[in-house]
Amino acid sequence: MKKIITLIAAVTLAACSAEMPHGEGGHTHAGHQMDKGIVVSSARVLPPFPGRDTAAGYMSITNHSKSDDKLVSVTSPISGAVEIHNHIEEDGVMKMRQVEGISLKAGETVELKPGSFHLMMFKAKLPEDQKDVSLTLNYQNAPSVTMIVPVEGRGEESYGSSHEGH
Repeated sequence: MKKIITLIAAVTLAACSAEMPHGEGGHTHAGHQMDKGIVVSSARVLPPFPGRDTAAGYMSITNHSKSDDKLVSVTSPISGAVEIHNHIEEDGVMKMRQVEGISLKAGETVELKPGSFHLMMFKAKLPEDQKDVSLTLNYQNAPSVTMIVPVEGRGEESYGSSHEGH
């Protein structure tokens, strides 16, 4: 009985320590780098549209440390090329462009979401039955972290609804 109570207390403590007051959503804590102050939450990968081979990745990255950092690259075994992209306005037209990284200011959260920063995974090999994907986030200062994130939005209807406002 003491072991069960100890286990419940440990799980509760771990769950509470993963909750961060900054950032939104945060219920899918798909990878943590708490020792360096960077916390990734709500990470997910959307599979390619039927007949296509480009997947997208979204997440929240909160830098709880006292110094700035930068997400410089992301890799995944499902893709030969993962690029960090952003939407920019150019001559009155919104365009998607690759960026060299994402600045992570101390104490701030950056959202990777449709219509903003996001990951593009080209030539993605993602079998229909695959439910999660490995992503490795590489930072300028903090050590790299590999996390397993869920694949969401299988099928055109649910995939399209995830891109509202894109």
